[in-house]
Amino acid sequence: MSVKLLLVDDHPMLLRGLREVLTRQPKFTVLGEALTGAMALKLVQELKPDLVVMDVHLPDVSGISVARQILNTNPSIKVVVFSSDADHSQVDDALEAGVCGYILKGGAVDEVLGAIDVVMAGKLYLSPAVGTGVLEDYRESLRNKSEPAKPKLSEREKHLLRLISDGRLNKEIATSLNLSSSSIEACRARLMKKVNCLSTAELVRYAVREGIAPL
Repeated sequence: MSVKLLLVDDHPMLLRGLREVLTRQPKFTVLGEALTGAMALKLVQELKPDLVVMDVHLPDVSGISVARQILNTNPSIKVVVFSSDADHSQVDDALEAGVCGYILKGGAVDEVLGAIDVVMAGKLYLSPAVGTGVLEDYRESLRNKSEPAKPKLSEREKHLLRLISDGRLNKEIATSLNLSSSSIEACRARLMKKVNCLSTAELVRYAVREGIAPL
């Protein structure tokens, strides 16, 4: 069974050339062409293609916005971006919208044919230059990813943690600090919330792990 395609681009000559390349392949059937986003949305509903090959820059609306609308209403349809724009933010937006492929114009014809095969097999295809950029961005985000800041405890809170770790009860702690038991209970509750502990055992483990209380 041939793959039914819809081509979307605002350059008629490019559309004609792309159609000629694709129709030479018996496994592809070009159902129609659209020059605008509005026309693409209309033809998607009328023709029900398996895959839409679409430029990012259309005269009436962004191709990424069109892709998002297509995939929201027709999740079984696959969308491949065919664009000269290799901007990383553009690629990120397209992937976030749900497209299955991003092909750069100017590449070999075989890349377009191969990309469609990859996408129809349920995989993601990115032109090498695009894929390298995405990978570099991901690596950079990992390098720049900082660990969550640890809560900063006052000396009083550390002292309370040490007393709790010693196994002291609220009443004993209250006596040693010259405070009421209710005050100690409130302090303990605030401390547990601050260090994200749900029990006394977790508090003790936290104190030992952070070097606040001895083993």
